[in-house]
Amino acid sequence: MPDLNESKLLIIDDEQMNREILYRHLRNLGYPNITMAESGKKGLEIVANQPVDLILLDMMMPMLNGLEVLTYLKENPDWRVIPVIIISALDEKEMMLACIQKGAEDYLIKPYDRVLLRARVSACIEKKTLHDREVLNKQKLEAAYQELAAAYHELEVAKIELEALSHRDGLTGIANRRYFDTVLEKEWSAAYREKKCLSLILFDIDYFKKYNDTYGHLAGDDCLRQIATAAAQVIRRPRDTLARYGGEEFAVILPDTNSSGAEFCATKILTAIESLDISHTSSPIYPYVTASLGISTISPHLQAFTSQQLIKEADLALYEAKREGRNRARVWSAKA
Repeated sequence: MPDLNESKLLIIDDEQMNREILYRHLRNLGYPNITMAESGKKGLEIVANQPVDLILLDMMMPMLNGLEVLTYLKENPDWRVIPVIIISALDEKEMMLACIQKGAEDYLIKPYDRVLLRARVSACIEKKTLHDREVLNKQKLEAAYQELAAAYHELEVAKIELEALSHRDGLTGIANRRYFDTVLEKEWSAAYREKKCLSLILFDIDYFKKYNDTYGHLAGDDCLRQIATAAAQVIRRPRDTLARYGGEEFAVILPDTNSSGAEFCATKILTAIESLDISHTSSPIYPYVTASLGISTISPHLQAFTSQQLIKEADLALYEAKREGRNRARVWSAKA
């Protein structure tokens, strides 16, 4: 049940005696929060400036009569939910019907029965209280939904960021070995399905252990970062993947790329690394950092291999590049 002390009632009647009588009756019924207005205009001003739970409206008033005030109230989207009880000496059925059609909750004829007044007022207050509670619950539900949506969005962003971090090598910022394995299997399947070739480049830094021994591991880390950045500037196609394969070894997955295209890409990586001109005084071949690269190309739909064969052949080609003197790229050939 609504709290009578919190219910806000408004009496609109141009006759002072009628206002005061109704005021006393309502007070005796337990409604202490009552405002009075001597005209329809004044009543609308009060409604516009303070919350009202029930309006008790006289019909015969100058300037704005009760029906006109009722029309204003029910045409306003913010006010139409306020229940209105017409209290009038007019007992014409046409007038009663017109008020009900305009949205009045009830029509009491003066002199009204106090018991009936109490029942009608109580019913209207309860209806308004239920409406207000429903609005409040809806607002709370919408606010909770917005908070939930925001939290879900933040969770999705965090999930994406975390997933991205799980794919990245912590030192160089490029893809890590785990992500390399995932992408290789995906691209192998795509190449088989699309009947296209797939190329792989494996490369590592020449005499990197000597570099670390000479310059220290911090310098070694910086060297790896510089080489990753230089190689990344070469690998520009969206589906190409540059990854740190392990230690000083890197890998490049090149979808839909034949042997010539892969060799061209490897040569550009080789040139990019040389252009860094990173000093390596302990290298037996050059006074700067160099790399050796191995290349393999397979068409999965034509050859009964797995992706591991691509890695094996690129690794063998890398071994050939090192055996031939390092700082070069070699394409795997079964004839080699």
